[in-house]
Amino acid sequence: MNDKGQNRKSGMASRRIKVLQLISHLPVGGAEDLVAAIVRGLNPQLFQVQAATIGPLGQVGEELRKDGFEVVSLDLDLKRTPFCRLVLEVRGLLTRIAPDILHTHLYHPNLYGRLAALGLPLKGVVASVHNSYNRVKLHRALWNFLLSFTSHRILVSSLQVWQDVRRLDRVPERKLEILPYGVKLESLEIPISRQEAKNTLGLSGFVVGTVGRLEEQKGHRYLLAALPELSRRLPDLAVLLVGEGREAAALRSQARELGVGHLVHFLGTRRDLGLVLRAMDVFVQPSLWEGLPLALLLAMGAGLPVVGTRVSGISEVIFEGVNGLLVPPKDSAALARAILELHSRPDKREQWGRAAKETVTRHYSQEAMLRRLEGLYLALWEGKDS
Repeated sequence: MNDKGQNRKSGMASRRIKVLQLISHLPVGGAEDLVAAIVRGLNPQLFQVQAATIGPLGQVGEELRKDGFEVVSLDLDLKRTPFCRLVLEVRGLLTRIAPDILHTHLYHPNLYGRLAALGLPLKGVVASVHNSYNRVKLHRALWNFLLSFTSHRILVSSLQVWQDVRRLDRVPERKLEILPYGVKLESLEIPISRQEAKNTLGLSGFVVGTVGRLEEQKGHRYLLAALPELSRRLPDLAVLLVGEGREAAALRSQARELGVGHLVHFLGTRRDLGLVLRAMDVFVQPSLWEGLPLALLLAMGAGLPVVGTRVSGISEVIFEGVNGLLVPPKDSAALARAILELHSRPDKREQWGRAAKETVTRHYSQEAMLRRLEGLYLALWEGKDS
């Protein structure tokens, strides 16, 4: 540690910086797992980190509590609770916890958290925008613009998200900072072969999969629409959909109507992603819009070749013909062609899988992400907000 870092550390020994991570709720998901990584991973000698949810706690929140971390839930219904009450409840939370730094995640916590923080003696207010904008909502753009002046930093996960927030919300450039997600590669290292992983999950043949909430944004229906053509060409095909969400029933119905229901395995929420990813031959990210999908980084970190749509952060991490293939969003035929290409070239799958892991190792380390975030929090604590 350099002299400056050592001085910071010694100066904080008797007074850790209190950081509150505020989010709507903590089910299994990319933003939610990121919050958990921050709570678990920040230097405990420098930071006292706590998470809070405006709505119900969720599985990730329960896991954090079980492991001894502080998590508070207001357990409010964001759709039915009046606006003013939401702000007042969050303000009461901030008053009780008295954090030095408030870090909010996603639109509603960014809104209610920053409004509630007005006039409170916080050293720093940080808001994270996790997704690019698929449509513009004028009231949201206005709130984001106005509240940018109360924020010390607005963190975004990719260049496309930076451009959306700058252009549509009119947030000043000096407030914006790109902080890509990072993944912990050690969690993906399991001592079994791909075939052994398939056997464990009761699978065989050529396995294609994706991980993510079963929501419109993730584009699962376009992957399912590609399956009739794929199944004609690949008689040993198996498809894994990992996750839960509002589209689950519709996706099951679509698979049955297309006559491919026997090929699709709906695995629900899984916390053994190392095993699930090891069983896949190709990972597909068919999203319609994104920030930077954590699941994609995990798949690449697991050494899988990837097929992704050419949207936002996906196109920033997949390099065509180097570590995977890019296709237009909402294009099932292009998805099918890309998967068939990877099936026909096992040498490319192996080569691109190695390149994918190298991409994540070099540029998307969880450790590097956490150290950058610590640097930001320390700078805000010291009053260096520019």
